[in-house]
Amino acid sequence: MKFEIKRCVLGVCVALALLPVAASASVVVSGTRVVYPASEKEVIVSLRNEGTTPTLVQSWIDKGGPQVRPGSEAVPFVITPPITRIEPKRGQSIRVTATGLSGVPKDRESAFWFNVLEIPPRSKSADGQGQNQVQVAFRSKIKLFYRPEGLPGKPAEAARALRWTLVKDPQGYALRATNSAVYHVSLGDVSITLAGKAYSNKEGGMIEPLKSYDFPLKGLTSTAGGGEITYSWINDYGSGVTQTASLGL
Repeated sequence: MKFEIKRCVLGVCVALALLPVAASASVVVSGTRVVYPASEKEVIVSLRNEGTTPTLVQSWIDKGGPQVRPGSEAVPFVITPPITRIEPKRGQSIRVTATGLSGVPKDRESAFWFNVLEIPPRSKSADGQGQNQVQVAFRSKIKLFYRPEGLPGKPAEAARALRWTLVKDPQGYALRATNSAVYHVSLGDVSITLAGKAYSNKEGGMIEPLKSYDFPLKGLTSTAGGGEITYSWINDYGSGVTQTASLGL
């Protein structure tokens, strides 16, 4: 019985592999993040279809859960239009308007995710009939930061003022970055050099306002001596900035 089940599953996988895939991703989102200042009535996110066929696109905002369905989370934003068709080599402006902000903190920045789901059209055969094929929907997501008015300091200052310490973790040690500012700080590569040897974490992470984030360091088993930290942070324009710091500062 087990052999028959395995043979059946294998047959299904082979059959799916032989079916043509509908398309590749063609819709491009401008930028890698959206910053929404509270002083603005709305912000615009630009999409462009770089493909050769029309594409149906659905956009929505959520809080970043892995299994969240479009529109299933209550967020203080309205998107217009939520669903649109974009012609080949044409663009579409998506308007994001803040509404119902009573539950959003006024004393710090808040983070959300702007999602784009691209559904390519079904291909047709020479006689105009739809073919048996695997339809692939492509989902992109970028961060959306809502920034209340009157916040102290600047986002760049928050990234430069991170306080770094070494903490014990199950695998050895981790670099802990503490963010004392009211802005989010998104980091790329993080490394520390101890006794002439570099230990790094290339996974990156986002540090929330007034919180800490640990970056595990593979292979580090001793903390003897001081060390220099090098890290890259991402500014409002999506560009990476390299920074150095010392432990405990």
